[in-house]
Amino acid sequence: MQHISALSNVKVEKRVISERPRLLSLYAEPPQQELTLDEFEVVSLDRLQLLRSIDVLKTKGGTEGEHAFNHQLYELEKKYLLSNREFSHRMNEVERDQVSHFILRLAYCRTEELRRWFLGQECSLMKYRLDSLSDEERASFMLSNGMDFDPVSNEEKNSRKDKLIDLAGVTSVSIIKTTFYKVPFQQALSLVSSRSVYLEKGFAYVPLQRLVSIIVTRFRMQLSRALAEAANSFDIVGSDHRIGPLLKNMNKQFIGNDFTKTNQSIDKLSPDKIELAAEVNMPLCMKNLHSNLKREHKLKHWGRLQYGLFLKGAGLDLEGAQQFWESHFTKLISHDQFVKSYAYSFRHMYGKEGARKNYTPYSCMKIIMGTPPETGAFHGCPYRHMPDNQLSSLLSSLKLSTPDVSEIAALAKSSNYQIACQRHFDVTHPGHLNNPELKSDAVANHPNLWFQTSVNYHKLKNGKPINTVSPSSGTGANDSNSASTTAVGEAVKEEAGTEGMKMET
Repeated sequence: MQHISALSNVKVEKRVISERPRLLSLYAEPPQQELTLDEFEVVSLDRLQLLRSIDVLKTKGGTEGEHAFNHQLYELEKKYLLSNREFSHRMNEVERDQVSHFILRLAYCRTEELRRWFLGQECSLMKYRLDSLSDEERASFMLSNGMDFDPVSNEEKNSRKDKLIDLAGVTSVSIIKTTFYKVPFQQALSLVSSRSVYLEKGFAYVPLQRLVSIIVTRFRMQLSRALAEAANSFDIVGSDHRIGPLLKNMNKQFIGNDFTKTNQSIDKLSPDKIELAAEVNMPLCMKNLHSNLKREHKLKHWGRLQYGLFLKGAGLDLEGAQQFWESHFTKLISHDQFVKSYAYSFRHMYGKEGARKNYTPYSCMKIIMGTPPETGAFHGCPYRHMPDNQLSSLLSSLKLSTPDVSEIAALAKSSNYQIACQRHFDVTHPGHLNNPELKSDAVANHPNLWFQTSVNYHKLKNGKPINTVSPSSGTGANDSNSASTTAVGEAVKEEAGTEGMKMET
C-alpha cells in the first residue's frame, strides 16, 4: 500500500463520509425495494466480507479509533460498499448499505453466538463512521436521530473550567471551542468507568467528540433488541424456499479459493507422503483427525468427510484416497467389507457417484459452526470443540513451548478460535511474515490454505519455487464478485449432497 501521511488520510476519510452523509444510519426502518436473488446474495456477501475483515483487524490487535485502524477500515469499506460494484445501476451506495445490513441481520439473528458476533462488527463499523465525521456532522446526526442532549452554556462551562480541562483530551486552549453536552450518566457509563467525563447531579459533562461512545451504545441496544425480535420470526422467513437456505448458510461461507479447481497449481499428494505432511504441514484439526485415524483405524462420517475433502483439496486423487483409507480401515475389517460399506462414499466425495458434484473442502468457518463431535468422533475445530485441558495436552504433544501452549489455549478459551489457529502457524513457521510471497496472514480461514502455505514455507526455506494460493476474501484479498454470486447457493446444495455419502458410521 502506498504510504500516505496521517494528516492526509484523515482528510480523505472525512471527505468520503462528508460526501455520503446518508450512509451513516441507525437502521431503524427496513428498506422497501425489490431485489433479485443474485442481488440479494451479492450485496450480503460483500458486507459479510467487510464485517469479517473488521473482525480480523481487531483480533490482530488493531485498536478502534486509532488512525491505522480507521485507515484500513476506510479502504475496506471503499472496496466492499463504496466502490462501483455489480448492480450499481439498480442500487446506490446508501441502498446497498441498508439492504446488506438487514439481510445479515436476518442471517445472524438465529443464535446468541451469531448475534454477538454480528453486533460486535456492526458496532465497530458504526464507531468508525462516527469517528470520521466532523463535529458539525456529528451534532447534525444526533439531532436527526432524536439524541437531543442539553448543550452546556458558555457560562456554565467557564464556571466548571478547572473540572473539564484534561478530561477526554480537552486542554486549556481547546476548551474555548469545545462544545459540551449534559448526558444522563446512565447513558455514559463507558465514559464514566474510564473517568473521561465530569459528573454532577446525575449528569455527565461530555465533549462533543466523545459522544461517539454514547451513540454506539444506543445503536448497540437498538440492534440487540432488533436481533432478538428477528430471531422470534426467523422460522417464518426461513421457510421461504428462495431465501431461507441462503440465510441459514450465510455464516458458514468461505469466499475465496475453494481448492477444487483442477487447474490450480497444487502438488500431487500421494498416500505415502500423508504421514510426513500430517507431521509438518497440517493444521491442528487435521493433525487430530489423522492421529485418531492411525490409532482407531476408522473415523465416523463427519470425520471422514472433513478429513477426506481436506486431503482431496491437498492434492490426493481418488485412486490415492481409496488406497489410503483402505490401508487404515482394513486393519479392522476385510477388503470386501470396506468396498461394500465405504468405497462408494469416497467415490461420491470425488464426484464419481450420485449427483457427481465436485465437493469442496471445508473452510474454517464451516468447521467451527458445523456439527460438533459426539463421543467417539474427532471432527470439528479443536480450538472450539475440545475441553481446555485436552487442547493444552494436544498442543503440548506437538512440542510447542509452554508459553506458546498457554497463549494459544487462552485465545481459544476467549473464543478467538481462528486467531489461536493463526498463532499455531506463527510459532511453527518462524519468520513467515517476513516473506510477502507466502501471504501467510490469513491461513486460519481455511485448512487447505494453512496446509499449502506451510508447504510453500518449507519450499522457500529449501530454495524451491512455490505454488501461489489465493487467500480468503475475509482479509480483503479477493475482489471477485463472480466467485461470490453462487457461493451460498452452491453450499446449500453441497450440504444436502453430503448425506449421500453417509453409508456407515
